[in-house]
Amino acid sequence: MRRFSFTLALLSLLFLLGCGGGSYGGSKAPVLQGISVTPSAPSVAVGLTQQFTATGSYSDGSSKNLTGAVTWSSSMPATATISTGGLATSVANGTTTISAGSGGISGSTVLTVPVTLVSLVVSPPSIQIAATTATSFTAMGTFTDGSVKNVTSSVTWSSSDNTKATISSTTPTQGTAMGVAAGTVTITATGTTATGSTTGTATLTVSSATLVSIAVTPAGMSIPLGVQQQFTATGTFSDATTQDITGTVIWASTGNTIASITVSGLATGLKLGSVTISATAGAVSGSTSLTVNASNLASLAVTPDPAQIAANTTQQFSAVGTFNDGSTRNLTGQAAWTSSNTAFATIGPSNGLAKGLTSGTTSISATVGSITNTPPGVNLTVTNATVTAITVTPTGRSIAPGSKLAFTATGTFNDGTTQVITASVAWTSQTTSVATIGAGGTATAVSAGTTNITATLSGVIGTAPLTVTGATLSSIAITPTSTVLAPASTLIYQATGTYSDGSTQNISNVVTWSSLNPAVASISVAGQATGQSAGSTTIKAQLGSTSNTSNVVVESSALQTITVSTPISTIPAQVGAQYTAIAGFADGSTQDITSSVIWTSSKPAVATISNSTGISGLAVGASPGSTTITAAFGGVVGTATLTVNNAALQTVTVSPSSANIALGTSQQFTANGNFNDGSTFNVTNQVAWSSSNINVAVISGGGLATSAATGPTTISAVLGSAPAGTAALTVH
Repeated sequence: MRRFSFTLALLSLLFLLGCGGGSYGGSKAPVLQGISVTPSAPSVAVGLTQQFTATGSYSDGSSKNLTGAVTWSSSMPATATISTGGLATSVANGTTTISAGSGGISGSTVLTVPVTLVSLVVSPPSIQIAATTATSFTAMGTFTDGSVKNVTSSVTWSSSDNTKATISSTTPTQGTAMGVAAGTVTITATGTTATGSTTGTATLTVSSATLVSIAVTPAGMSIPLGVQQQFTATGTFSDATTQDITGTVIWASTGNTIASITVSGLATGLKLGSVTISATAGAVSGSTSLTVNASNLASLAVTPDPAQIAANTTQQFSAVGTFNDGSTRNLTGQAAWTSSNTAFATIGPSNGLAKGLTSGTTSISATVGSITNTPPGVNLTVTNATVTAITVTPTGRSIAPGSKLAFTATGTFNDGTTQVITASVAWTSQTTSVATIGAGGTATAVSAGTTNITATLSGVIGTAPLTVTGATLSSIAITPTSTVLAPASTLIYQATGTYSDGSTQNISNVVTWSSLNPAVASISVAGQATGQSAGSTTIKAQLGSTSNTSNVVVESSALQTITVSTPISTIPAQVGAQYTAIAGFADGSTQDITSSVIWTSSKPAVATISNSTGISGLAVGASPGSTTITAAFGGVVGTATLTVNNAALQTVTVSPSSANIALGTSQQFTANGNFNDGSTFNVTNQVAWSSSNINVAVISGGGLATSAATGPTTISAVLGSAPAGTAALTVH
């Protein structure tokens, strides 16, 4: 019986093995294939720890935490050590490879022990300045590797009393303090360390001294064309102290086309000549002279070289200067031009336009400063060839009334040569009521119809038909719509007209270009704008009664931010909130560009916002809700949130309630809206104004009443369904 039981047990075991049972069958235990170490590439300051985790991945796709089972190691124990449980401790600055291994399989990552700040020192340790002037502090940081670095731009600056002095933490003016009122403050620089923060301090005293005089240096400078010169303004104060006030004065140049100057006193030589550079603070100013010369001009080339024209025709020459730095510039208008033999050809002394008189050869020269074109002079040959035919181009064109088209006249001569003779021919239009044409070959369309444009020279005639359509100008588009310029930089604007027939045309040479503030940016008749000084202005293109504008900001550094703000961010419907856009530039300066940005409201059903002249940035509530107000300029945007509540307008009050004015004078009225939540808002620009007797006085949309005759009238202000607010006005 015992033998039978043993035999049965053996047979059962063999059966199980045959069927794959137990650990000796066809299936094997999962095999470790890889180890990953996390976190990946951490950074830990000196003296701190970092816990690493080792995760194993297996052949069956599973994973397992092996942190306590692997062997840990650090390739650079002097940088960081690591325990058997994967806890690394940083020792010194540097990098080390942290590895985890098991049975020939390993994984690793890099641990960085960065250099971190230990302490700060602010310099100068103490300084005195006058109110409304500025000074700069520097923060030097000592780091864990023993190095000392300038960290002025990376620390946070603060003043112990902003009513006495402020200090900037904004790029790139960090560390610049401004005196506000007499007193002493502590200036603090705060930096981040591995375990928290550290500070450095300095003492700033603001005196009560007043500015007596300003000295501008260097004095009597002469700089090469295209070169920049930094000027410094030094103020002398009533307590006999002196101070660098370069950053707080107002800089100006008496000739921005000769030398422009930035808000920080950096002048750029643009054209040969002399100017006066001035620095002004309040009622005190100082100045010096600046001459722009051509001492950096290496050579001058005149083109074309050589040239040949027939008698009684012209040739435009150009002078291009090459400077010591390899740059080139067109100096045609700055050169002094001469012809070696004026019997053969003359040349405009300042414009380079030569005219052939009789057959012969003369040498044309251009001189800028002490440099004359090399080789000396270019040959201009005047032949006795006579014109036999004239071709006028373009031909068969159609343009709209008020637009212009430039024609070119090309002459064929009896010696087989051809020559552009646009400036030499006499231009006429067959029907001047359709189009006129100037001496330079530019035709101006007058009214619908067809005319022939004719060019005549020595009895030879060339013609081209020109059709003027009946289309009218619908709109003008200006490119770019907004831009930022640096002083002395230029930009050519383009105006495109859209007409009633759907056609478009480049009308840049037709419109009248103007700048609202030429001291900020000037613009030529051809549409080339030049940045003159820091500020904002509007460039306008006008043709007849149609116009459009483009906003331009001139700064000495790049536009970085736009800050949008308003005194009131919650308003009832029908009430206005005036927004302001302040531009922040890379040099730390700011500027109000409210009238230059493009304003939008994300939800016009909640509130609209105006881009119109005079009320730019004025948002008006429409219905309860919130909307985002956006100001955009030159690719930079700023935003703010406006909330419109459900307060209801109850009454409108006009003030003054009565007024008595003399004939020929005006009276400004103000309208206030009174709401059911007890709030009162100025709604002068939202109400509809009217005068009961317009023969006595009329009133503008802004509430300004202007007298017309003696007598009484009632001034009314209406907003929505609320009762009108009224005031009595008597003109005597």
